[in-house]
Amino acid sequence: MSFLQNSRSISTKIFLLAFIFTAGNFFYASASYAQTAPANEALRILERWTSAHWGQDCFVWVVHYPEEIIAPWVEAEAQRSNMSSSERERFRSDFVSELKLNTSETFLVSIYSFGSRPVNISPADENISLFTASGQRIKPSGYSSTLDYPSAGVVQGLVFFPKQRSKDYVIAIRGMSLNERIFSFAPPEVKEPVPVKEEPKPEMVVVNLPKRQPKKKAEPEKPATPPPPPMIPQKPLPTLFKENSSDMDAFVKSVQERGKTPETQAPVKAAAGTSRPSNTDSSYVSRESVLRRFLALWADNNAQEMYEMLSDSSKKQISRLNFARAVAKDTAFMSGLKNDYKIDWIGEERAKVITTSKTLVFKSVTSRTLGITREGSSWRVVW
Repeated sequence: MSFLQNSRSISTKIFLLAFIFTAGNFFYASASYAQTAPANEALRILERWTSAHWGQDCFVWVVHYPEEIIAPWVEAEAQRSNMSSSERERFRSDFVSELKLNTSETFLVSIYSFGSRPVNISPADENISLFTASGQRIKPSGYSSTLDYPSAGVVQGLVFFPKQRSKDYVIAIRGMSLNERIFSFAPPEVKEPVPVKEEPKPEMVVVNLPKRQPKKKAEPEKPATPPPPPMIPQKPLPTLFKENSSDMDAFVKSVQERGKTPETQAPVKAAAGTSRPSNTDSSYVSRESVLRRFLALWADNNAQEMYEMLSDSSKKQISRLNFARAVAKDTAFMSGLKNDYKIDWIGEERAKVITTSKTLVFKSVTSRTLGITREGSSWRVVW
């Protein structure tokens, strides 16, 4: 098949430029992420396995995730989120499992529709195919249901094909234009350009000429310094108090009263029938401060201190060991807490915590709803 020998019809630079100006949230635009060697290696692999085409009122790009991206991508995310060794292993396991990299050829299909009608490729398993070098058309073994629901803007979804021995294949998509479009990828090996030998440059003869002495400029005359102003004798300050006067006694008494500290003054008696709260520190801590402290401990995987912040009813329902396992298991939510999160309060004692994680190569939003209740004079988290 001749199309297997063709390179991508739209270069990576045009693809990036088009998407940044249209969608505005593609991960290539993250300059801070591409500062490390693993991140640069991951982006290099993704660029090689990215193909894009313009369609009728749409722009479509396909990204393949080969197994070689696992190591640099996990290392880059671990450095960015400052993961521990155990967190790194859990992130790697979730990454491989969610993308099915051990059992499938995984592709991310993204459709940006800017016409009056959204682009419709439903059903996706009938309109997206993988062509092998022998001409065999293979249907997907699974795909994200979002591709079956056209909408304006960007629609993204994962498409899985059976594992192939050879990487000599292309992706064909129907529905984006009048004809079926072929998405081919760059060859696995790109030869480096041969350096061109430079011809020797002719020797240059340098003649040292005597330096020309600059003309001395006439120095301007310094203005005469004005004489200092005459000294004006200061008037003597009037005395504030006369000796042995009643004003002096009143002044000393007022200074003594102002010098007294709250500890030296007489304590104020509480009104009858009232009592001060036993835990004044926690009674004035807001519910959001308590929740944010709980989320900060979660980001650090500190399950021991998190358990101490639970309500009594929650501690009866879950043991300390099972709670630590549940906290450590949710790596995507924990990784999102290290970046940024948003709290949406649902009534007085429930809050929805929304985080943005990068378990996949594109951003995914995860959220957890936590309860918070008042026990005595302090707020407690309901698990």
